[in-house]
Amino acid sequence: MTVLDADQYRLLIEAAPEGVALVDARQPEHPVVYVNAGFETLTGYRADELIGRNLRFLQGEDRKQEALRHLRERLSRGESCHVLLRNYRKDGSLFWNDLTVTPIRDGGGEISHYAGYARNAGDRLRPDLKGPADASQRAMPPIAATPRDDRLTGLFTLPYLEELLKRDWAVAQRERRSIAAFAIDIDALELYNTTFGRAAGDSTIRRVAHCISGCLRRASDACARVDGGSLVAFAPGLNLEQGLYLGQLMAERVRELRIHHPRSTVLRYVSVSVGVSALVPENADSSAELLQRSRTQLALAKKSGRNRAA
Repeated sequence: MTVLDADQYRLLIEAAPEGVALVDARQPEHPVVYVNAGFETLTGYRADELIGRNLRFLQGEDRKQEALRHLRERLSRGESCHVLLRNYRKDGSLFWNDLTVTPIRDGGGEISHYAGYARNAGDRLRPDLKGPADASQRAMPPIAATPRDDRLTGLFTLPYLEELLKRDWAVAQRERRSIAAFAIDIDALELYNTTFGRAAGDSTIRRVAHCISGCLRRASDACARVDGGSLVAFAPGLNLEQGLYLGQLMAERVRELRIHHPRSTVLRYVSVSVGVSALVPENADSSAELLQRSRTQLALAKKSGRNRAA
């Protein structure tokens, strides 16, 4: 087998059609230390304009993206992550960054760098759904054709749900209608995996996901898996009272599955905690803030004993 030397590896990376960036994980601001030609082409910035900077500047003022929170959470756990981000080129134009970030560890097992592999997802986006030709409809972001489906559960992926929510958010804002969001976690999933194994845990995640999805019966409702046993959902047209009722129904339906969980301190069976938020969108609000409110309520449900909606 032929072994490539360092120069050959560099030539290989430089010739890659996707953008490649290497970030120093040991520096506080995680500065870029290397980018290939593909990354320069993708962003419109030269290498010397990128090296030494944190790549968050590519989001401009668009920092309240759900995918960014997901990216930070996964990297904080030392895990690889695949997200779809709105980024902005040097000329200010928007592009959809299909980004995979992978931690690189040194000989002692510590994370020394992050490698980012970026592709322009624009060629995989379809035009906006046809509808009223007013300004708000034209301003809606396109919905990514992929990645759409979560492989484990068949639910939507988080990036796809985020774009669906942005589309429905604009409609709710125009029509002055409330929209409800839900953050759902399977209680004590780690203990379940320890007791029965990861395969059994994945099976339980699928059953719970299908149960939660079954509570969202309207075509306008949407549900996605974030990671592990964490789900998010939204339902246009529901106020907070209606959302809480639906959240309580989710918790009840999961209990009715009677999935045995002998080590749970919450219940003898698998249960879920649900955070619920709802509002009529105002100009100062954002869909990311709605999801954040549901996560805050989820923390309250857990603090109150789990196996409930709050």
